Amino acid sequence: MNIKVSFIIPCFNSGKIIKNSIKKLEKKLEKKKIKFEIIIINDGSKDKTYQIIKSLKKNNIKIINNSINLGKSSSIIKGIKLAKYEKVILIDSDMPYFECLDKLIRLLNKNDFVYINRRSKLSKLSDKSLNLYQTCRYYIGSLICSTINFLLLNKDIGDTQAGLKGFKKPKNFNRINFISTKFFFDAELMIIFYRSKIKLKSISLKYKIYKESSIKIFALENFLFLVELIKVIFYYTFKKKNKITL
Repeated sequence: MNIKVSFIIPCFNSGKIIKNSIKKLEKKLEKKKIKFEIIIINDGSKDKTYQIIKSLKKNNIKIINNSINLGKSSSIIKGIKLAKYEKVILIDSDMPYFECLDKLIRLLNKNDFVYINRRSKLSKLSDKSLNLYQTCRYYIGSLICSTINFLLLNKDIGDTQAGLKGFKKPKNFNRINFISTKFFFDAELMIIFYRSKIKLKSISLKYKIYKESSIKIFALENFLFLVELIKVIFYYTFKKKNKITL
């Protein structure tokens, strides 16, 4: 496939999975003969994530190490600034929606922004029998996406939070003032592309909700989550609107 891609992978306490995830990704890209670089950002992990990713470093794998936890958004922004290719793909360390990666890369070759859309009418939740944790995640995620869509986007955009999306790196990326440091970089980027009159191409899919993850429904951290969401909504409703140039 005639495309060059920078992959940005933020990590926090991913020591048990990150090595296999990177090997899985490399194998896929080499098979497709895609020219790529992988930028891994360790965000102040407390386990052996940093030691493991250091052992993976080579010419096309770059490592960024945050000595303290700065937040997923801050880590991704650091990675994108370092990216050398025009096309950028954000993917979480557990390789979510990996079965859609081929399609996303194909679409990214002809589109400026491509994203996984679990909220599409064509997307299906594979397991209808959900436990309490899965149910809470589903409805909280839906509420967040619906709020962002209603106030800041078009209702048809749908999913802002899925851990796989790709885009053409804006030429003025380093000058964009992002509000999010922790959780909502993805949503901000989609808002900026959308308001810059750039079409967002979505991918529908059949997906599942993990029965457990690092996201804790009743954690104190969720107060910070809510505060940051309010900041993003306020900024893009009343303050200066960021614009991009491609």
